Amino acid sequence: MLIDFHTHIFPDALAARTLQKLSAIAQCAYHTDGTVAGTLQKFDEWGTDYGVVLHIATRPGQEGTINRFAKQIQEEHPKLLCFGTVFPDSENAVEAVWQIKELGLYGIKLHPAYQHCFIREEKYFPLYEAAAEAGLPITMHAGWDPVEPKVVYSPPEDIAFVARSFPNLTIIAAHMGGLMLYQEAEEHLCGLPNVYLDTAMSSVYCGPAQYERLIRNHGADRVLFGTDCPWNTVPAEKAFLEATTLSRQEKDKILYQNARALLHLPG
Repeated sequence: MLIDFHTHIFPDALAARTLQKLSAIAQCAYHTDGTVAGTLQKFDEWGTDYGVVLHIATRPGQEGTINRFAKQIQEEHPKLLCFGTVFPDSENAVEAVWQIKELGLYGIKLHPAYQHCFIREEKYFPLYEAAAEAGLPITMHAGWDPVEPKVVYSPPEDIAFVARSFPNLTIIAAHMGGLMLYQEAEEHLCGLPNVYLDTAMSSVYCGPAQYERLIRNHGADRVLFGTDCPWNTVPAEKAFLEATTLSRQEKDKILYQNARALLHLPG
């Protein structure tokens, strides 16, 4: 089994334009067409059993439409397990958390670089409290982002601050805890019991020695396989993981067992 815990899909009418725009800004190739059908085709080619789809509202007022789209594709396609979105500065942010719970989505995605929010500010604490109460994990983009390269909105140290402040909140710190800030991730996030790391884009940005060290220091039972599809592929990320000296048991935890347990999927 293989579960990709970090994927992105867009409505058919927006997918091509969105990928072209982001690719031009980030100078990064894409490997699917960003649609439901195109992504599922790649899932079949790559042997992906489930993909966790992370949706992002980039302005207030988008949450309802995006979360309903997430519910629709999740209901229509059993391989797609969707996280909803909250725009942190929306006056209805807490309400959006409970909407996500009511819709039966699996968690919440925050992308502070796209949403221009510094995650440790106290004005976001009610959002974190609501997510913890609702039992919804939050996946946070962590570290640098090529779309907003001059400002780091969610450095590993700030993710650690939120995790310690809300010990009942489960946080998935994307990109091994901090894209391009892996040393800081080692220093601040490794060992925190309510934090998972996902492996998205590691084969592109993270050196193999540091990648394996992060996994060992944090513990393989709190690492989730992810690609950031369409920006990277299962073959690339899986080969990177398989090249480590981790045991087969540890690799299988990362590839699917941890995700299955976290999302309460059937065995």
